[in-house]
Amino acid sequence: MTWDWGYAVQILPRLMVGVWYTVLVTFASSAIALTAGLLLAILENVSTKLGRMFVRFLLELFRGVPILVLLYFAFYVLPEVGFTLPAMPIGIAVLGVVYAAFCSEVYRGSLVTIPAELREACVALSLSPSTTWRCVLVPLMIKRSIPALLNYVLALFRTSAFLFAIGVPVLLGEAQVAGYENFRYLEPFTIAGLIYIFMNLPFLYLICRLKDKHV
Repeated sequence: MTWDWGYAVQILPRLMVGVWYTVLVTFASSAIALTAGLLLAILENVSTKLGRMFVRFLLELFRGVPILVLLYFAFYVLPEVGFTLPAMPIGIAVLGVVYAAFCSEVYRGSLVTIPAELREACVALSLSPSTTWRCVLVPLMIKRSIPALLNYVLALFRTSAFLFAIGVPVLLGEAQVAGYENFRYLEPFTIAGLIYIFMNLPFLYLICRLKDKHV
């Protein structure tokens, strides 16, 4: 099979639609993952022993079950018990929750590196626990977690391709549909792969800069 430039140009608008959905899914899921991950890390730290066990159970559950299994469960099983949502919100929610579990571990690790003397200083200054978390601990947790969190955002961007399995028109899904409709797969999958590579580059550059800054 030889490369057909005419066909490649013809399917490019369709692949650009897939790029838009991929970017949308990545940003929405990342917002959920980064926010929920931070809340889970804080909740695990301030909860009782039973609460910590429950949070730990949720984290291990979402980190241990394959994403495709969770996607299929949410898309095909939940409607059977009366809970139906479109494919896009389901995909965003599943990716967000799964990566929230990973981000929570990053935040928790950064919290461990904060010196105990800092908390003691907050107590000495009569700061309330909520003020200590809001003004001291959380900003430090976020700052120390940025390089690792960006790695997870990049991983989430790549994982967004899984959403084609439930019908979300992400880049991989649009490439597959274009190939199926015309029985030509060389051009759509090659172009999709190149687009993924070029969309990765800004993330990789930013991660390298931040790693150099934090070393």
